Amino acid sequence: MSSSRPHDSWAEAWEERYPTPPEPKVSRRARLRRRYGRGPWLLASALALGVLLVPAFAIAQGGGSQTFSSSSRYTLLARNSGSGGATAQTCNTSPGQQACENNVNFGTNYAATYRTKGSTAAYFQTSGSGTATPFQLSPNGTGEIQYLNADTVGGLQETQIFANYKQVSSTSASVTKTDGQPQTQSVTCPSGDNLVSAMASINQTGNVQNGQAVLQGVSPTGTNGASAAATTAGGAGSSATYTLTVYGVCATV
Repeated sequence: MSSSRPHDSWAEAWEERYPTPPEPKVSRRARLRRRYGRGPWLLASALALGVLLVPAFAIAQGGGSQTFSSSSRYTLLARNSGSGGATAQTCNTSPGQQACENNVNFGTNYAATYRTKGSTAAYFQTSGSGTATPFQLSPNGTGEIQYLNADTVGGLQETQIFANYKQVSSTSASVTKTDGQPQTQSVTCPSGDNLVSAMASINQTGNVQNGQAVLQGVSPTGTNGASAAATTAGGAGSSATYTLTVYGVCATV
């Protein structure tokens, strides 16, 4: 005991001469940081920075165009899980300028596809003046468009239409007619069919003094037949040798 007292006295004298500074009070933020680490503060800082940058980015989007590129399946993916649309595009363009939407595929697959759970996949509307044309086809689009039901007439497909229509014809024997002499030929549709249209032609094989066979007209005969009339022109002493054929298109209508 006696040996430690001088040492304690010396330590007390030193503490009195050079007192230890008080430990700084720890703030609540520091205590939380010690307890939970930096994660929440880094997250809060990132969110705050995002809030500051979003308006500036939106302003930058207001003028000029933006280019997006990626090697993923979709460069830009827009989804709406609510009841509205996914995208809305508006523009103000005139003929000769770029269209509001351009889909260019540098590969060989479709440039655009439209899918829906409804019964109509695409809707085209125009409000311009003049005749409304919902869409146009390129002149190089000469291939047949399968399943395009614009070829229906009265609900009938092309094969049904041609199966219902029949063409009939009747040709006269070869005749030689002088100037002004008439020649007639008739055709009749099959039983149960009506005449839809009719026409005629002349096949001249010879003449005298430049006589020419001339078709005068074709007229219907009742509801299921037609008659064609021809004559020879060329002046006195002229004649023409020819056959007269009349054609009719018949259908059950």
